[in-house]
Amino acid sequence: MNLLVIFFFTASGLNSLLLPASPGGVLSFFAHSEADEAIFYNPTNLEAGEDFRVSFFYNNLYVSTRSFSLSLSKKVKTLDFGIGVNNFDYGNMELHPDYPSEDTTINYQANDFSLIFCGSAWITRYGKLGINLKYISENIYIYSDWAIASDLSLAYCGETGKISFGATNIGSKITIHNEEVDLPAKLSLGMLKEFRKIVFCSDLHYLINTGQFEFSLGGEIPFGGGFKLGISANYHQHFYPGFNLVFALNKIEIRYGGAIYPYHLGLINSFGISFLF
Repeated sequence: MNLLVIFFFTASGLNSLLLPASPGGVLSFFAHSEADEAIFYNPTNLEAGEDFRVSFFYNNLYVSTRSFSLSLSKKVKTLDFGIGVNNFDYGNMELHPDYPSEDTTINYQANDFSLIFCGSAWITRYGKLGINLKYISENIYIYSDWAIASDLSLAYCGETGKISFGATNIGSKITIHNEEVDLPAKLSLGMLKEFRKIVFCSDLHYLINTGQFEFSLGGEIPFGGGFKLGISANYHQHFYPGFNLVFALNKIEIRYGGAIYPYHLGLINSFGISFLF
């Protein structure tokens, strides 16, 4: 049974932490995340204001997989501070044995939950530091456990560009049914450049657990009236396109993101709304 639990974990468990948690996640969003969405991608990019900002995100991923995210941010003196909650629900899943076999198909459910405390601050004139402290719980089949993890990112910020470096879940482990498993750790590099109000961005990620690389290239164009359009080309084992629409009016911002995911799994639909008060 131990091997079976590990298969559940690696096939459909905490790897979801690398999937998009908000509409911006279908773009190059380690480099380009902004406002509350930065809590889930790159803590250095969190820029809170004097007002409270509340954001809600819903993602309809592939098959029956869905995720919900809620965040709150506010500037506290010189510290940009945010709290985020993220839950991935995989719905009803099936594990089919290798045939020929007398084993029956196993039906099970799985979900991931994360509570994130995020803070970022300027440490030099051009340098910024961001840290996430995370409580993560995993429920697979009839097994569950929790772990504490952290993210660290540094950014060099110029007038029209930025370079970011980040480490996610480095050295963090979780125990499922007496088996210790590494959380999905990654190293990230992000670059952003603004040219005539058009933002160009790129991400490169190294997935430590699997030894694989992921990357994306994207751009965002403002059209006036609070509208923005972002497009991207992404690689996650396969190439797939993504796009992002933003509409901001006064103290309300609405986002929609979409991506055609690999393996013929269909369109990711992601919605978000934010309020200032």
